Amino acid sequence: MSARVFVPLVGANGEAAQVFEAIAGEIAPEAHPARLLPQISELFDFGLYGIGQTVREAVTRFVDARRAKLWLGRRNGRAQPWNLRISDLQVGRLSDENARSAGLGLALAAILQAFERDPGIVFATGEIRLPSGPGAPAVSVAPVDGLRGKLLLVGDYIVQHRLALEGAKLTVVLPATTPDGRPIDVAEATILDRLKSEAADAGAKLDFVLTDSLEGVEEALGPFALHEIITPARALWLSISVAVVALVVAGWIALRNAPIELAWLPVATAAEEPTRSIQPSADDASPQRARYDSTADKFQLLGPCFDAQRQPLVLGGENLLLRVSARDGLPFASRLRPPRIFIASVSRAADPVILDANQFRSILPASRTSDLLDLTMAIPVESTEDEVRLFVVATRDPAIEISAVQDELRKRLQGLSGAAVLTTTASFLQDQLGAEIQYQFKVTNDRQLCPT
Repeated sequence: MSARVFVPLVGANGEAAQVFEAIAGEIAPEAHPARLLPQISELFDFGLYGIGQTVREAVTRFVDARRAKLWLGRRNGRAQPWNLRISDLQVGRLSDENARSAGLGLALAAILQAFERDPGIVFATGEIRLPSGPGAPAVSVAPVDGLRGKLLLVGDYIVQHRLALEGAKLTVVLPATTPDGRPIDVAEATILDRLKSEAADAGAKLDFVLTDSLEGVEEALGPFALHEIITPARALWLSISVAVVALVVAGWIALRNAPIELAWLPVATAAEEPTRSIQPSADDASPQRARYDSTADKFQLLGPCFDAQRQPLVLGGENLLLRVSARDGLPFASRLRPPRIFIASVSRAADPVILDANQFRSILPASRTSDLLDLTMAIPVESTEDEVRLFVVATRDPAIEISAVQDELRKRLQGLSGAAVLTTTASFLQDQLGAEIQYQFKVTNDRQLCPT
């Protein structure tokens, strides 16, 4: 895209009348040998580099004034790049007087390009003057000589192109006053009316903008608003998107690490298996003593047995039947990461052992729902008198290597004895694997203590 503004030129003596186009485009020219500013370097050969510096500063101030109004600060706006050049001239270089009168047209071309505006056909003549001090008003548009001759050039353009102007919009931007201080609309009323009539005959609409400052052109050629990079609506949608993503990620992480609720359940009856069954027990949810009858391929539940301190006793060679439920702390967590169940055994006299629950003999088929895993298994008890604590632990971490955990536990227990072994194991498993339940009992070989 490029913006074009017609600039009529007439000397004070009425000579050298011509019209050129001030053109602003986004493509930067090649570097000038004299290292001139790229935005205005192509004006040098026409004697317009000096006024180009003034125009460049004026346009920068014009854009910066709108940056100051941006939401979230001055950097939250994007203006199109602009580089000035002009069409061919009938004369090689412009006089200082004509160069000054071209300032307004050059500035408008740069502004229209920076704000991506296309107001139709624009003519402009006037001198650009920068504020003289920090407290001075905005960039001003000063009067120029030869205004009547320049307006006649506008009329010539309308006559020459009348066939192509049907439905077109023309805007002529002029200083508000003549060099002697008279209002333009009064001093040149006759020719202004004639130009409007000629434009109307061509089917075009002609507007005059009379202004003493660069800000005065916005109503006719604007609005001049920068494209905000982050608008309130975009910020709102971005915030909503970030919040949604954060919720999804947080939910995903929560499900991956959802707690597992372990609990003992009463040992049930496997009515559907004719060759292996368990006799119904009471509503006691703790592990049950049982003897395996290989001939009948059945487990026979044995009555509870306690020592004098009411600690459970199990005879060496028997089995412990236990039923465990593993329930999701959050719904559907097992669909993302199913729990891994392990059985750990630690005693005062032997090294700790941690095994996958799948390695033990399953008494009933495992029952699994969307949030509950139900396991019933038989744990054989060795014939070594000792005090044993049995742990059922669960984790969702698929990367955990249970052999490494077991080795680390054994290192932790080195040098410990008695009750310290049991309590250290409990805290270690809680830290490493998370959920746990435990059952403590004594192993005895004295069958008189636990009659069968």
